[in-house]
Amino acid sequence: MRRRRSDELPRYLRDRETHSFRWPRRYWAYLAVFLFVCWVMYPTHTASNDGKANAVNWSNFAYSLYATDSATLCHAVLLFNALEKLGSKADRVLFYPEYWDLIIHSKTDRDSQLLVEAKNRYNVKLQPIELLSVEGRTEDAWLNTWDKSVTKFMAFSLTYYERVIALDSDITLLSSLDDLFLLPPTPIAMPRAYWYNNKPWPLTSLLMVIKPSEDEFVRFKNVISGGGNPMLVDAHKFDMELINDRFEYSAMVLPHRPYAMLSGEFRKHNHSAYLGNTFEEWDPAAALKEAKLVHFSDWPLPKPWIMWPQEGLAEIQPDCDGSHEGSCENRRIWKELYNDFRQRRKDICGYLSVPAPTWHSIKALPHGDNATEGTGHEAPRVEDDKSATKSSGSA
Repeated sequence: MRRRRSDELPRYLRDRETHSFRWPRRYWAYLAVFLFVCWVMYPTHTASNDGKANAVNWSNFAYSLYATDSATLCHAVLLFNALEKLGSKADRVLFYPEYWDLIIHSKTDRDSQLLVEAKNRYNVKLQPIELLSVEGRTEDAWLNTWDKSVTKFMAFSLTYYERVIALDSDITLLSSLDDLFLLPPTPIAMPRAYWYNNKPWPLTSLLMVIKPSEDEFVRFKNVISGGGNPMLVDAHKFDMELINDRFEYSAMVLPHRPYAMLSGEFRKHNHSAYLGNTFEEWDPAAALKEAKLVHFSDWPLPKPWIMWPQEGLAEIQPDCDGSHEGSCENRRIWKELYNDFRQRRKDICGYLSVPAPTWHSIKALPHGDNATEGTGHEAPRVEDDKSATKSSGSA
């Protein structure tokens, strides 16, 4: 019988030899299910801030700062600069006196220059207002003492935002606070003033995460118009008193570690209040790296926009376990925080530091009476200093 040639083989045999391997249909179904599960479970975006950022409408959130004088305007701009460098995505709002303007009348018109820079460089939404102020009063009479730091409560009026972060400006911002906008719903979230001796520690108004409310704003405004305890007004603490009266038992409490570190922490020997325990070893570099911000408070030394009296510096600076010579990590970090603030104030605002007061004139005063806590001091400008240098050189 004759053998068939290959080209005469039945077609089904040729197809079987030439076609590639084919999986049964159920295997394809298994593969599809497996790939779907992988797609669902694989972290195509992180679950932290970067992932949330893709789904968040950041125009619903804002940072709120206020300026009542040249110094607080400068310090607000320093914070806007920090927010820009840290990549914050939320809006930025600045309340400032309505009698200021954006017309730069001369090269020494620093207020107008800084307002224009805030608007054009840092995309700040400028809000000219009549400043809020509280006067001290007794049961029988109004006093001459007053405090404009209550202007921070203007943040409650920003009802076109879902959430606002209101900050004091005498701080150095070390890390973005954008994650606080994504907290669970609450009227307000704040850290506690861990540096107070008595517990429960009060809430501190240096950082407030606010749900804006016109009703709350009107309520605060009405209380402010009635005046305040003169001691609190004098100490610029009336705003803190108002916040605690209203939210002491209802606020969401933010951990002061890392949201409310004091510069004075580096001068202490006992850090258990800040650390939250008695067993953890204090590591100043690690604590600073962990902190979101540092609030300057080393009374009776002046705030960082005022130079230190040398006698006061020697007495108040971190003592390096009793050694007043040389340096240590606590002292190095503490001094760098102040020097950094002063350098940024010079580079960004064009302001030099206010000359140091005499140490004996401020050391013995009660905390509230220390004038160096305020900002109503005329600071030399960089160009003024250059002019003075040229004049002395030519003489």
